[in-house]
Amino acid sequence: MTHNGDSGNLSTGFATSMDRRKFLAAGCATVVPPASLAQDWPNRPIKFVVPFPPGGAADTVARELASRLQVSLGVACLVDNRPGASGTIGVDAVVNSPADGYTLLSHVSSIVIQPHLAAARHNVLAELAPITQTVAGSYVLVAHPTFPASDLQSFVAVVKRSPGRYSYASFGSGSGPHLAMELLKGHAGLFIVHVPFRGAGPALQELLTGRLDMAFETTFAALPHIRAGRLKPIALGGLYPSDALPGVQTIATSISGFDTDGWQGMFAPRATPAPVVSRLAEHLTRALRDREFTQRNSDLGFRTIGSSPANFATFVRSEYEKWGQVIRERGIRPD
Repeated sequence: MTHNGDSGNLSTGFATSMDRRKFLAAGCATVVPPASLAQDWPNRPIKFVVPFPPGGAADTVARELASRLQVSLGVACLVDNRPGASGTIGVDAVVNSPADGYTLLSHVSSIVIQPHLAAARHNVLAELAPITQTVAGSYVLVAHPTFPASDLQSFVAVVKRSPGRYSYASFGSGSGPHLAMELLKGHAGLFIVHVPFRGAGPALQELLTGRLDMAFETTFAALPHIRAGRLKPIALGGLYPSDALPGVQTIATSISGFDTDGWQGMFAPRATPAPVVSRLAEHLTRALRDREFTQRNSDLGFRTIGSSPANFATFVRSEYEKWGQVIRERGIRPD
């Protein structure tokens, strides 16, 4: 009886094992391997998550790209604005989405700055796959029209004659304009009082009224006011001149290597299959190199980039390290 009992247990175990293998085999048949996913992609709408409100520079570029990709890929491409928490809400939405190429992140250079200022919920270097850098735009050092200097050399001389007399606006501690001015102060040995605001709008308004003297602004935001004579351009913070601001010198012509370019780029969840990332990069760079799109970007103060995923990944890491060093050396803390 013991023998029969053992035989029964063995028979039952064998049947159970077979059932388990059939179940696993059936399950594997329903899993789409990355190669197959890449071949079928895209077959439904693609979402561009923008972690800022509609109407700004990040939103403008993302919408233009989405409309062009919609034609190129033959599927709907939608922009989903997820503002708040210094961009963290938008990053959350993408990191927590399936890594299938249907949810992308269109972010700006603050993505590599914020982790140095506050505890981050996500490690952007480890949890996002860089696709391409889309555009770059210089911050431009601007002053109220009454400020007694019109170029970098005279600006430095005026500020040095009266340490602490002048003040500059930024849209928050650790923002791009704040870091750009702190970098200039460090290089040129200047003492200028920082007045941070919660948002770009209030900071710009105080500068326009003359209650504050100067600021670094994005070229995108400053151009209308420069053209209207409400702001005076002093110098560009990036390495390259801007077609939108002819005759305005770069700070790098006087301070070698000075570069505070802001930039935008596209990311996907880290586990997105490499073939999908490559196809996204291919279609995005094709859209970016369109002559009409390039000219429109230039008119807004942007340079069109269109880098490869590998080059963009290297660039993102170098930017992360550069701004981390600036923040540590200048002792910058969040508001």
